Amino acid sequence: MKILKLSGTYLKRKAYQYLILGILCLFVFVAIFLTTDPKLPLYIDLGRYHTTRVLVMIFPLYGVLRFYRLHRAYQQGFEGEKQVTKVLSSTLSDDYFLINDVQLVAGKRSNIDHVVLGPTGIFVLETKNHSGKITCYGDSWTGIGQNPSTQARVNASRVYKVIRASGIFVSKLPWIQAVVVFANKKVELEVRKAPSKAKVLKIVELTNYITQETTRLSAQEIELMSKEILNMHECGGLNFNPTNQPTKTE
Repeated sequence: MKILKLSGTYLKRKAYQYLILGILCLFVFVAIFLTTDPKLPLYIDLGRYHTTRVLVMIFPLYGVLRFYRLHRAYQQGFEGEKQVTKVLSSTLSDDYFLINDVQLVAGKRSNIDHVVLGPTGIFVLETKNHSGKITCYGDSWTGIGQNPSTQARVNASRVYKVIRASGIFVSKLPWIQAVVVFANKKVELEVRKAPSKAKVLKIVELTNYITQETTRLSAQEIELMSKEILNMHECGGLNFNPTNQPTKTE
């Protein structure tokens, strides 16, 4: 597989920012705590305001817990995207191109985790690195705080619009296949009903799904589409609202 763009630093940077904020909140909590105990050398007697000081300690403690959870979420997301890239790069041939961390919409953070282009089609991947029990029933999810199938479809529609505007295909455009992939091997994934126009997979199923598709694209078409997506990303994306563009689920 040819990797045309590596994963960006957005998730890693956000994880680091929340870690620093958590450490700062911890520092404030400890500093206040050291002034509350008369046995400690930093004790400050605030008289009748002592109770208020104790209550104020709740806020930095809450910040520690909140920022740590956010740090873990972004760090796990970053690790999940790395794992998907590792699996695809080691299992797909050089006929396939991989573009990571693509932004096709200007003015807001709306990145696409991965776009895979190859002889068997175009695959837009939304990566999740959650563990534990996750259930999918159509577009209803439990065990996860987001709706990844909707996000995958929105991202697929953005890729579709870029390719359609490029004029590479004179007649019918190829399917843009929205895929939700769970990278964590400890996930207990149950798909009771497949989402509309999106495929839900574990990471161990991803390569087989990509290679077994029947769409046939030429090497020239793959290269032209890859360049178009990269050019749009480098230009900062377009201003458009995604519509229900054709995507394939099976």
